[in-house]
Amino acid sequence: MVIEILVGVFAGALLVWLIMIAKSRKNAISNEERISVLKNDITSLRYDKQEADARHTRYDLEIKKHRDIAVLFPELVKQVLAARTPDELAKLLARAMHRLTGCDRIAVFLADVRGGKLGLVHTEGLGDILKQPLVVNVGDGHVGFTAETGLVFEKKNLDKESELTKKRLERTAIPNFLPDLAAPMVCQGVLYGVICLVDIPIESTLPRERLVAIAAVGAAALEGIRLLGRFESAADMDPDTGLPGKGRLEPTLTQELERVRRFDSPLAVVELVIERGGIDDRFRAREFMSIAANHLKATMRNIDAGLRTGVDKFIILLPGTGIEGMENVMQRLLDDLPKLENDTGDNLGNVRIRYLIVESGNSDSVESVLSSLEQKTFISSIGK
Repeated sequence: MVIEILVGVFAGALLVWLIMIAKSRKNAISNEERISVLKNDITSLRYDKQEADARHTRYDLEIKKHRDIAVLFPELVKQVLAARTPDELAKLLARAMHRLTGCDRIAVFLADVRGGKLGLVHTEGLGDILKQPLVVNVGDGHVGFTAETGLVFEKKNLDKESELTKKRLERTAIPNFLPDLAAPMVCQGVLYGVICLVDIPIESTLPRERLVAIAAVGAAALEGIRLLGRFESAADMDPDTGLPGKGRLEPTLTQELERVRRFDSPLAVVELVIERGGIDDRFRAREFMSIAANHLKATMRNIDAGLRTGVDKFIILLPGTGIEGMENVMQRLLDDLPKLENDTGDNLGNVRIRYLIVESGNSDSVESVLSSLEQKTFISSIGK
C-alpha cells in the first residue's frame, strides 16, 4: 500500500515536472522569438538611422549647393551680360551651364538676323559630332523644333509628341545628335538662339530650370549686343546722309562675313558711286548724296547695311544675296537713281556700280574682300 502511494506521488511529481519543462520550453521559444523580433527592430532602426543620416547629409550638401548657386548665379549673369560679341557670349553661356549643372557636353546655336536659320557657334565635348560651319533651319530637327515652338525640348518627353512630329524630327535632325535638354533664347518675341545640353549628370539638380534661366539671360545679352552695335553706328553717323560712316565699314563687314561662314549664306558687297556727289559745289554735292541715301534707306531690307565710305561713295551689304539677286538689285539701282531729282529739278545723273559676291561658307577676311572689290569693273548707268 505504501509503495503504491509512493509510486503515485512520484508519478504525479514527474507529470508536474514534465508540464513545467514543457511550459519552460514554450516560454523559451516565445522569448527567443521576441528577442529575434527585437533584434530585427533594432537592425531596422539602425538602417533607418543610417538612411536618415545619409538623407540629412544629402540635404546639407543640397542646401550648400543651392547656397553656392545663389552666390554664383549673379556672378555668372554679370559675366554673360558683359559679353561684347556673339562668340564671346556663346563661350560664357557654355561655361555658365557647365558650372550650374556639371554638364560637359554643350552646344550653343545663334540665330541669324532674319530669324530663319541657326548657326553653330560654340561646342564643348561635342567635337566628334558637331562640326562648324553647321546651319540648321528653324523647324528642322530638335534644335530647329525648339526655336520654332519657343518651348523647352526634353528627350524624356519625346514619346509624348505626335507621330508626325517625331517623324519630322527624325528626318531633319542633325545626325547622331539628340540633346537631353534644349532651350530657346527669346527676348521680346525675337529668337536669338538655342542652348543644348547632352548627357546631363544624374546628380544635377533642376537642370531644366537653370537652363531656362541662363537662356533668358543669354537672349537679353544678345539684345544688348545688337543695341550696342546700333549705338556705335549712330555715334559714327554721317551727318549728310544719316548712314554710318567709313569707320563702321570694317566692324560691319566683319560681322557680315562671320554670318557668311556661320550660316552658309552668300553676301553681296556693292560699291556705289554718285558722280554728282563729287562736284565742286559742296552744297549741291551733299544734297545729291542725301537724295541717294534716302532712296537707299527706303528700298533696303532691314537686314541690309548701307555706309557712306567716301565723298561720292556708298558701300551696301546685302546678306543672303547671290549673283541672280544682285543682278536684279543692280538693274533697279541703275534705272532708278539717275531719275531722282532735287527741289530745283536737277536729276541725280550718272551712277556707277561694282559688286562682289562672297559665296556661302567663304572665310575671306575684310581686307581680301575689299581688295577683290577694288579689282572689279564699274558698270555705269549711262553705258548700260
